Order: sequence, then structure tokens, then C-alpha cells
Amino acid sequence: MSEQNLVEPAAIRERMAADGFCGPLDAGVSQAQCAMVARAIEAMIDGREAHPLYRRFSVRDWHLLNRDFLDLLTAPKVLRAVSTVLGDSFKLWRSKIFLKAPGEAPLGWHQEWGAFNGEEIGNDVPALVPAAGRENSAWNLTVWMPLSDVDPTMGPIRFARGSHRRRFPIEMRPLTEAEFYVDPFREIHDFDELVARIRDDSLCLDIPTASYLDDVDPRGFTFDQLCAFTRKKLEHARGAVTLDFHEEEQDIVSLPMRAGEFVIFSERCMHGSSANLSPRNRIGINARFTFSDTTIYPVRNTSTPIDGSNLDISDHRSVQIGEDRRYLDSATVRLSDLQAELSSIAMHRFEPALGA
Repeated sequence: MSEQNLVEPAAIRERMAADGFCGPLDAGVSQAQCAMVARAIEAMIDGREAHPLYRRFSVRDWHLLNRDFLDLLTAPKVLRAVSTVLGDSFKLWRSKIFLKAPGEAPLGWHQEWGAFNGEEIGNDVPALVPAAGRENSAWNLTVWMPLSDVDPTMGPIRFARGSHRRRFPIEMRPLTEAEFYVDPFREIHDFDELVARIRDDSLCLDIPTASYLDDVDPRGFTFDQLCAFTRKKLEHARGAVTLDFHEEEQDIVSLPMRAGEFVIFSERCMHGSSANLSPRNRIGINARFTFSDTTIYPVRNTSTPIDGSNLDISDHRSVQIGEDRRYLDSATVRLSDLQAELSSIAMHRFEPALGA
């Protein structure tokens, strides 16, 4: 089936139902815009700046802070594709940055059945609760977009065609064995940087590490000893490993993509990525969408509004797409209002400033 046919709503629904994903599709955004956002992402990650909403380093939800980032994920062709599955009214509730460095290992096969509760790191704090009657549907839809061309050597995203029909079991093992684990020590060669990353929880994504140094003086370690000490601590944390999934028995589809293309998929479809064997960063971003009537972050109204990824979501907002106003609340902002809001400010924390 050609890409031209795939943009037809019926074709997207057909591929989503049969395969669990559809793409690559053209988002209609410029290569220059993708490159500008990619450069800013690299600078932000290199600087390990605290996220203004979460007050710690995070690669999540920069669409709430910058217009150019938001525009990529809400391009008209992207929203049109999402609407073929979710209807005319839905919410953008999360985004995330994926930077796969040269030499970085494969990301293991995984699926998310819909709660986004942090089970992959041993938590159980649902981020999404579907409305009555939707419990058996896939109530989250993800769009993944590379910001530079991704060839077969750069760790393209991969899918197991049709795997969204079955929920594969997982087993909790030491974090360093988990599907999501990325070795943080391969990119750190400076003692002071290692100490800083441990203390500000930016060493290992979603894993709080500051307490590791509560009862020890890091100056009593050499660099190699501190790495070994920290790695042992990480092994005591838990992470998910997928069971009963055998790649050789699956119809695996690898998707090299051009900057500004996108793939739309159900997180129930088993997915991952191969190793980045190139000398270049592979930078991608995703957006996660759900029905407007889904309850988003029910933990928000508790005394401890910490989600399954260990982030305080008190200042998080969802973005309403479409004209349905029934589900607007204090934690939801209309897309047009957010666009206007972000056009009037420059987020100095994201350097070099996007849109500058």
C-alpha cells in the first residue's frame, strides 16, 4: 500500500486495526524546523537543566513550554491522522524526547497496555483511566517523529506487526537488566559530573538517585569506585523484562524515516529500536493522545501528586484538540490558547531558544 493511500482515513484505520501502527506518513513540517528543534534538544540534554514544570531534569512535555516544539506535534497532518482513530475531539496529554547516542544499545521490546502507571520501573500509579465503556479499547495513541533522517544504522523504531492483539507478560528484574535501561556511565567520564547527576536525579531517567549519597561522602571514592557503587544501587531498583516474546516468530518491521515524517501507533503494539551504529545522534520526539473523556493523572488531586515516572505533575496540563468543551478543566488548555500563550513568551531555560 502506497504512502499516498495511507493518508486516507479508511486506510489509516485499516492499518491500525491490522498492524497496530501506520507509517511513515508526511507531517508537512519543514526540515529546517526539525533541525532547529533538534539542536535545542541536544543543548538542553547536554546542560541537564531542570525542567521548569517538574523542577528536575526531564525529557517530558516540552510541548507545554515552547511553540516550535508544540507545532511539530500538532501539525495539521498529524492531528488529522490521530482524529481518524480518536475522533474529532481528543487530548494531547504527554510528549517525550528520545535521543539515541552513537553506540547506544537497542531499546528492548515493550508494550504499554494503557494505564502508563510506571510498571516498567516497578510503580503502579495510573496516568490514564478510560471512561466507562472504553476499557477494552486502546485509549492511548502515540505519534513518533524523527527530527533528523534516520537510516538503518541509526537505531530506527521497530514494530512487531499485529502484536497489539496480545498482552505479553513481564517480569521485574534488576533495573540494569530491564528493557528500558540505558547505561548512564558510558557517557560520563568526569567525577564531579557523576556526583552532580546522582544528586540532581538526572543520572538515570525516571529513577530517583539523590538518596544514594545520603550516608556516604563521594570524595572517599575514586571515579571507578563511585560508578561501581552507583551501579550496585541501580541493581537494587526494579525494571520490567518482557517474557514469551520471540523476535524470530514475529513479523518485525523496521522504519527508517526522514526528518518530519511520523508513525502513528498503539502502545499495545510491541515496539523497540535497534542499536545506533552511526556516529550521529538519533533524535526523535513523540506525542501521546487520548480520548477527551479519559481521566488524566487522577493522582493530581491527592496529597502526593507523583506519577509513575516519579515526577510531580502538579503543574502539568493536557491540551484539548477540537471544539468539545465538556472536558475542559483547570488542568486542560485549548490548543489555540496554548499556541497564543507560547507565542508571547520566550522560554529562556531551553537554550538555544527555540524559534530564535
